[in-house]
Amino acid sequence: MDLVVLKQAKRELRDAPRNIISDVFSLFEELMAGKKLAMPISRPLPSIAKGLHELRLSGSHGEYRVFYVIKVGDAIYVLHAATKKRQELNQRTADLLKLRMRSIGL
Repeated sequence: MDLVVLKQAKRELRDAPRNIISDVFSLFEELMAGKKLAMPISRPLPSIAKGLHELRLSGSHGEYRVFYVIKVGDAIYVLHAATKKRQELNQRTADLLKLRMRSIGL
């Protein structure tokens, strides 16, 4: 299984703290090796889109979220990354995630 980071998500990840980046890619390596991630590290977001997941990371710089989808037999697609600013996911972010999922054919 491959890891595909959308161009927009690459730009968003550049702004993340270095320790968060290393944690994110370690978790994706575990996923690619077949390990299943669960709460509190990863949670599914079926209310937004089937197959969408959110990595939840915390550090000295605050909380960070990375949204991804696993296309079985193909790849893990990293769609979006951002600092967590509010408890609930806002509609703008939900719409952005849906748009990026459509861009990869999901």
